[in-house]
Amino acid sequence: MTWLLAALLSTMFFAWVSVLDKKLVTDLFPDVRDFFLIFGLMQIVIGPAFMVIAWATGGFGGAEGFAWSTATGFAFLGGLLLFFYGLSIEEVSRAVPMQCLSSVFATLIAVTLLGESLTLVQVAAVFVVITGSVLVSLRRVDGALKFARGRAFIVLLASAMLLGTAFVAMKQATDVASIWAVEGVSVTVLGVLVLALMARRERLMRVPAMLRIPHLVSVMVLAEGLFAPAAVYTLVQAFSLGTVSMVSVVGSARPLLVLIISSGLSTRAWNVMHEPIDRETLGLKALSTALIVGGVATLSA
Repeated sequence: MTWLLAALLSTMFFAWVSVLDKKLVTDLFPDVRDFFLIFGLMQIVIGPAFMVIAWATGGFGGAEGFAWSTATGFAFLGGLLLFFYGLSIEEVSRAVPMQCLSSVFATLIAVTLLGESLTLVQVAAVFVVITGSVLVSLRRVDGALKFARGRAFIVLLASAMLLGTAFVAMKQATDVASIWAVEGVSVTVLGVLVLALMARRERLMRVPAMLRIPHLVSVMVLAEGLFAPAAVYTLVQAFSLGTVSMVSVVGSARPLLVLIISSGLSTRAWNVMHEPIDRETLGLKALSTALIVGGVATLSA
């Protein structure tokens, strides 16, 4: 497998995970907190599996690697919980582009705290991504473009900040530990924290009933049990075969894929996602997504 094929597969898997997660938190789970609980239980299974691979291959990185991996898990906790909540109140084709702001926040943190520098072109790319993120959140209300869902914008913005922090912590962790160790520890920490927050008696009592709903279980297993691990695995493969910048450029196309998938699943013939696909809305989404994709690709180059 070449780095390009691995990066394309990872981007495709992540795009489908986003679309399926939107369906789960909006239509299939009665409460987004029920989704969080099942998500946490799955992380408890997936995280130790990664840790077994790390143990077999070596490379936990000692106390420093474990500390940074744990910090990654804490940052992912806040970022993902806010993203899933934002996903429950916003269209997936608007939420995923907002998530790309995490790359901007990661860059700004690296410049501020780690002494990295930006070229003028990269500075311009930051403003392009910010512009695209603002545009993708606008809707026509009473004849004017407005933030019709300001709460979603704020939630997704906070999510991007925390995810950007998680990426910086992950970079620090991978400098001293293997990717499998970092993923194993951070995912396990994430799962434990989610369960600590969401595992209430009345919610746990609903789990058996939820697990008896075939379409809910099948979509959850497909999204978080198959596609998400496959996305992580192919991303690891891509990083091992190519450079971080090249893989990141390919990965920046995820919002575009999500827009295509969600629009295709919102047609009159097969209206699964229930997103508006009129010419003006699609045009604004396409423009803002193109700005974000181009900006993130330039920032990663």
